[in-house]
Amino acid sequence: MKSVKIISAGGKEFTIEQKSVAYVDPRKCVNCNECREACPVGAIEEYQRVICHACPECTEVPGISPKKFEALATERSCTMACPLGISPQGYVNMIKHGKLDEAYELVWEKNPLPSVCGAICHHPCEQDCKRGLLVDRPIEIRELKRYLSEKVGYTAKKYQKIYDETVAVVGAGPAGLTAGHYLAQAGYKVTIFEAEAEAGGMLTRGIPKFRLNRNIVKKEVENLQKAGLEIRFGEKINKFSIKQLEKEFDAVVVAAGAPVSREFQIEFNQNEGIFPAAKFMQMVNADQLVKHHLGQLFNINGECVVIGGGSIAMDVARTAVRLGASKVTCVSAECGDDIPAHDWEIAEAKEEGVEFVEGWTPKRYIRPAVTKLDAVEFERITACGYDKDGKFSMVTDPNDTMQLKADWVVLAVGQMPEPFWKEFSSSDNIFFAGDIDSNKCSVVDAMASGRKAALAADAFIRGREVKDALDSHKLNEADVQEKIYPYNLHKMVRPKKGILPVTERVSTFREVESGFDDDQARQEVIACMSCGFQIVDVDKCIGCGTCQKKCPKGDVITMVALDEGGNQ
Repeated sequence: MKSVKIISAGGKEFTIEQKSVAYVDPRKCVNCNECREACPVGAIEEYQRVICHACPECTEVPGISPKKFEALATERSCTMACPLGISPQGYVNMIKHGKLDEAYELVWEKNPLPSVCGAICHHPCEQDCKRGLLVDRPIEIRELKRYLSEKVGYTAKKYQKIYDETVAVVGAGPAGLTAGHYLAQAGYKVTIFEAEAEAGGMLTRGIPKFRLNRNIVKKEVENLQKAGLEIRFGEKINKFSIKQLEKEFDAVVVAAGAPVSREFQIEFNQNEGIFPAAKFMQMVNADQLVKHHLGQLFNINGECVVIGGGSIAMDVARTAVRLGASKVTCVSAECGDDIPAHDWEIAEAKEEGVEFVEGWTPKRYIRPAVTKLDAVEFERITACGYDKDGKFSMVTDPNDTMQLKADWVVLAVGQMPEPFWKEFSSSDNIFFAGDIDSNKCSVVDAMASGRKAALAADAFIRGREVKDALDSHKLNEADVQEKIYPYNLHKMVRPKKGILPVTERVSTFREVESGFDDDQARQEVIACMSCGFQIVDVDKCIGCGTCQKKCPKGDVITMVALDEGGNQ
């Protein structure tokens, strides 16, 4: 037994008698990070096993120097890559141990839209998977999340109301739903105000159906409502009603999105054959594309030019293919590796017949008549890039031009929030999330922004500093006896995600990807090398047992008694 001094959140110091310390068994730990985040004194940290990769013939990936693979242990990990702070190793290995309900709960606690992310997340965790970096290819983390959601999903767990304070959230898109989820988990009564008749934001209005099944979004939202989130539909918040929300609620999270499309102020830009990407995708998803937004019939055949190089541009281009365009050309200002879209998005678009032109920007639209578009004239970009604030700028050569035939054009060059929100940026109890707060446009990044806004709102209401477990998360190198030698690990059959053949998918809006079945999921989780585990610092541990209660696997943490001299 020993005495331990504790300093409370209020700054008071007191002493407790410690009778035991926690011990984490590294061979049983699935590295979900739950114990580390729950520890009240920061006594638990993540350790990563070094993966030996000196021999050039050991795996499919060429060997590297010991310094490089040793450094990699503390530089990159799937457990650090998720913007929401989820440790994929945790739920992947919980699946391996047959604990599917517990695995799903690990995900849903931090990600209220697991099925959505299982379908469309850009999976940054896979880019940092050590198996992919050092052995063969990454664990199919996104597919396993999808499998888990399809196998277990939609088991609503009621939020527990703890506080009397209330919070309003403006917008029921990914950022708003996530902010509401975290605040409701923290114990607040949350009301979400949504302008449209359904929740989901760009999940339902902007992402094409061949990437995301609408029933998935509907079920995820229903699950959150069953858990206790109140969503008021058809209530658009403007510059006047937001002031009323400030008075009625203790905090307000604004996740109203970026509905204003950026356009090129060039000659003949007002033409019914020119669509902003958001409006175009909204009409497609509502099956209204045969009618233009002015009400006239519009011919969607012929040649389509998509201007932009991001993920939205790829969605638009692939949608145009499915609508029957005779030719689809995607023109981006950026070139090569600087194109914002992910490599796999570009590859899938090319497979479906989309052509790419890089390093050009529109100069003027060419039209033979007021209501008809004939072509787009471009001028070459000689230099471009983003400044420290993320603003894109470029230098062009107006004398170096080209023309592309275009029967219709879709502008996928970005969106902006409504200008009036700037008036409220200095309000103490208003917090911004999603597209209105960041230029990152992925779903999981929007959700991460909603999470941060929720943490800030909670800290404001409770009168304390923001406590974010991600800020203190770091990787430590495990002892040498934990080193992994991957020679035998790469010789195994691994499944690949199902995908529609190109000949089928270019003429249908059927979902392109399909999930794992039970056998495929079992094969894939075996491939996880379990790179990381948790270790308790016995000098910091106060023996409270919180970590043991929080562990979802149940057989990982034991409390070791201290003798009278304070030894284990």
